[in-house]
Amino acid sequence: MIYIGTAGIPAACKGKLTREGIECVSRMGLSAMEVEFVRGVRMGEGAARKVKIAADKFNTRLSAHAPYFINLASPEKEKIAASEKRILASARIGNLMSAKIIVIHAGFYMERGKAETYKFIKNSLSKIREILEQENNDIIIGIETMGRQKQFGTLDEAINLSTELGKTQPVIDFGHIHAHGNGCLKTQDDFAEIFNKIEDSLGKIHLHSHLSGIFYENGNEKHHLTIDSKEPDYSLLAREIVERKQNITLISESPNIEVDALKFKEMIEELM
Repeated sequence: MIYIGTAGIPAACKGKLTREGIECVSRMGLSAMEVEFVRGVRMGEGAARKVKIAADKFNTRLSAHAPYFINLASPEKEKIAASEKRILASARIGNLMSAKIIVIHAGFYMERGKAETYKFIKNSLSKIREILEQENNDIIIGIETMGRQKQFGTLDEAINLSTELGKTQPVIDFGHIHAHGNGCLKTQDDFAEIFNKIEDSLGKIHLHSHLSGIFYENGNEKHHLTIDSKEPDYSLLAREIVERKQNITLISESPNIEVDALKFKEMIEELM
């Protein structure tokens, strides 16, 4: 199955509640929405249950993006603890609203080396996963691939964490990978290699991903662009998804989220 949707409520939607956004996304012909907790988890349990009802009614696949203020490798223990609490809050509300996955930016290398950063992040996620298991919360923790050299989250790091921890998966941000590799996604084979790497380690799984154009310099993302920028060329991704019959959710993080979600949906449909 291929699900395509928006990061948050589309700009064209009149309603500002998440459940209204779900209905709006569905009426546009899209099938997914990522609920944005990026400034904090400000949804209560009652509202989350209403979101679940809306998602079920409109057959919309939900995900949630945890707050940006997360660094599981901070040199300050208090910041690690606060980060763990934000992930747990996202996972608890996300589970109530029937989100399949919560997406996190795991942390920064800062003065730690890459190996030590990995160890700290793995330790925190192991604790979080244990707490969620005790609560019978099966929501997947998604490790987003990041677009700056100082951020933890290469594809290999996300895959390795996912092989070592239960109910943890890479979240493929194609724009971030393209930026981090200084424009590395040039051919269909470049996209195929991403899927092959994941499949070799984790098998055939339903993948969660983000798409947008990206402006980058020296291996660092600067800002998002529309997919018309062809940085990278998403027609190559669409062809690879269709040809390999990849199960995937694609969330548009473009400056025009619903416009580009619909453009990518059209690319897919033309190849089916």
